[in-house]
Amino acid sequence: MTPTAPQETERDRAILEAALFVSPVPVTLRALASLLGGASQPYVRGLLEEMKAVMESPDRGLELVIESTKAMLRVRSELTEVVAHLAPQQDIPRPVLRTLAVVAYNQPMTQADLVRTRGNKAYAHVQELIERGLLRAEEHGRTLLLHVTREFLRYFGLTSPEEFRFHVAGDTEAGASVAEEPEPRPEAAADTNGPADGEDDADGEG
Repeated sequence: MTPTAPQETERDRAILEAALFVSPVPVTLRALASLLGGASQPYVRGLLEEMKAVMESPDRGLELVIESTKAMLRVRSELTEVVAHLAPQQDIPRPVLRTLAVVAYNQPMTQADLVRTRGNKAYAHVQELIERGLLRAEEHGRTLLLHVTREFLRYFGLTSPEEFRFHVAGDTEAGASVAEEPEPRPEAAADTNGPADGEDDADGEG
């Protein structure tokens, strides 16, 4: 199905824009085609390319990102800092954000390895990040295996964890900070999903 009437095409573009606006994660072309009643994916891609061209105007606040099989709307990178304070989760403490960055760069990452890098405080950080919906955890022996979530991608305007790694790798200082190999520590390797009594943090952050 490939609508050709101008009125139908305009409505289809409006539906695509609305769908991408409300979705917290990239939407597949297949899903978008389904929204249009089974339209062909080449037709959907054509509409998206038209929308992208229009949104490249400097007076637009959003940009349309089109990948091979997915698309998403996000705030233009040069405007992110201007409006970031209006987004949710702006109260995340910097030490917790650093812990999140370490997991995002190395994911999937065990909690035991995270504690070796970030210290005993990482246990509380992980719990807070799980409660905020930015991390998810699954049992992995005596520790937990940590992953970032779709909410993490939505919040940071990313399409995948690989995109986060790409941006961090371009920043030598930041990359070294989050990619540092943890030092072997038997007590951290054992983990048991909680801090050991009397164990100190690896650094002075709260």
